[in-house]
Amino acid sequence: MAGNWQNASGNVLTFNNTGLATEGMTPNILDIDQNGILLLDVQTGARSNVTLYIVPANTAFSSDYLNGQSDPTDVSKDRVISSADINSGDLANKAYYHVSQ
Repeated sequence: MAGNWQNASGNVLTFNNTGLATEGMTPNILDIDQNGILLLDVQTGARSNVTLYIVPANTAFSSDYLNGQSDPTDVSKDRVISSADINSGDLANKAYYHVSQ
């Protein structure tokens, strides 16, 4: 999990050995759903929260999160999906993939 995660737009999330280390993002709550997807609630500013969904390889991101749509991301890879991007219409390019240690 540690290292940089990048999406097709060039946005980067950084995790270290203790968790999320991206400046301006403060993790609050960690949970796990019935499919093994980690849900990390993150404060991104004054009263602004997003959920980062940490989806393991070979696990589809549940259509329950996608308003009944299928997962357009690369299911063969671990990925991080932000709740802020779910309704973007471009989720395949908004998902973050591990790019470096």
